[in-house]
Amino acid sequence: MYRLLAAGLLLASSLFAQAPSPEELLRHAAELQQAGDLEGAVKGYREFLGLQPNEAPVHSNLGVLLSHLGRYDEAVVEYQKALDLDPQNASIVRNLGLAYYKSGRIPDAANAFSNAKTLAPDNLQTMLLLADCDLRLGDNRAVIALLTPLEQQNADNAAIAYMLGIAMIRDGQVREGQKRVDLILRNGDSAEARFLLGSQMFASGDFPAAVKQFAGAIELNPALPGLEAFYGRALLNTGDPDAAAEAFRKELASDRNHFEANLYLSQILGERKQWSDADPLARRAVLVRPDSLEAQLEVADIDVAEEKLKEAKLALEAAEKTWPRSATVHARLAQIDEKLHLTQDAKREENLARTLQPRKDAAGPGPKTGDSAPAFTATRMESADQVTLAELRKSNPVLLVFGSYTCPNFRSASEALGKLYAEYKDKIPFYLIYIREAHSTTDWASTKNQREDVTLRPASNMEQQQDHATMCVRKLRIDFPTFVDGMNGAAEKAYAAWPSKAFLLDKRGRIVYASGLSEQDFKPDELENQLRKLTALGKEPPGPHGFH
Repeated sequence: MYRLLAAGLLLASSLFAQAPSPEELLRHAAELQQAGDLEGAVKGYREFLGLQPNEAPVHSNLGVLLSHLGRYDEAVVEYQKALDLDPQNASIVRNLGLAYYKSGRIPDAANAFSNAKTLAPDNLQTMLLLADCDLRLGDNRAVIALLTPLEQQNADNAAIAYMLGIAMIRDGQVREGQKRVDLILRNGDSAEARFLLGSQMFASGDFPAAVKQFAGAIELNPALPGLEAFYGRALLNTGDPDAAAEAFRKELASDRNHFEANLYLSQILGERKQWSDADPLARRAVLVRPDSLEAQLEVADIDVAEEKLKEAKLALEAAEKTWPRSATVHARLAQIDEKLHLTQDAKREENLARTLQPRKDAAGPGPKTGDSAPAFTATRMESADQVTLAELRKSNPVLLVFGSYTCPNFRSASEALGKLYAEYKDKIPFYLIYIREAHSTTDWASTKNQREDVTLRPASNMEQQQDHATMCVRKLRIDFPTFVDGMNGAAEKAYAAWPSKAFLLDKRGRIVYASGLSEQDFKPDELENQLRKLTALGKEPPGPHGFH
């Protein structure tokens, strides 16, 4: 027995003597890393840290490897362990920020970069990373405050001029933004300069011109961060959601954490009832920008569409704590409560009808819900007779639709409007006010119009304007009465109606619904809710029909 015991002790001693030392483990891990075997190096560093856990540089180096492998959550843990041991190390804090940034946790990244800036205030890379986070979070003024002093010290730094220019243009400081555009243009034509010019045009509402600039920038450098996303937004505003979706997908292929690309692509897919594809995009948008009410509502809407009502209710209740005065959140909660049958009280249904409002007033510039509808005069189609808004209303609710045949948004919305007209025509009149062409042959051509071979010269007189309206009504099979705006565009200007919008007026002539007609803005069910409310209040039958 003693012999067996002695042999066992001898074997254990031999095995122990053969176990590598911590120094050998560390050296071997470094050799694996240098040879490109990152997984092997990760295992080696973990073995070393199992023996010596208080080595901050090793935790930090392990974090770098995990980030290279795309395992950002694990990298964050290692960086935080390193900072517990070495809290004043600006390099580790910056790397922590990069791990957050690459995993889409932009608010956390911004906080880390801000801390790194405090520890090393002269590090330009940290400043630029922080500015990029602020841009992604929509905090343009923070970008301006951060980069303006740096610009004075780095006059020829194109990255500073580029980000500062974008922030200023988005903040409405177009003239100051233009100075940065000019700075970049001094070095010749570039994707950055065209991107900035397009951003300036986008901010001013000239979406066709913005599309042209963005397309030119893409030809020069399709990999420019954020470019495809802005191109997609401009395409959306010109009525081409198909091309916009393609642009958003290209942006996400290079940056899966781009907020706008995730959100707007989710909205496009949601409108097409592709909920399973829309859902992860909306949730990533919330991850990137947790303070976005629009993203939170998109997630809730998808949950409702997928009959996940309890999940939607929890999400909206959390949003309600952040935005306690949001009528939209309250309306959504009321809708979900009704669906969940939390009460059958008729009083609650009455309150629901009173509070239910469109998801957003999407009409943009011009009169909004609650405003008195501006007066105008228009000409009946195929006639010289003129009529005023007062004559059309006659103290009754009316729906005014503004559009033209070359507006893809109007063409897409016309079918839904036609169905609503068929149901409500005996209760509330619909009127089309035909305005100037959205994309005539002298303007930039809509990409959707090009695919559908829609071309129309701009009307140079009322006779041509009448012809365009007649052709539009015939091709789109519009049954409700149509009127033509004057060549001075007075009605269009009064409602800021270009390229196409809809306004529902109540008995007093106040606007109760206002929306653009793009796929993202126009919600037929929301318009129908408002039509139903007005008819439920006992409105008298409307005024004259049959003005074709």
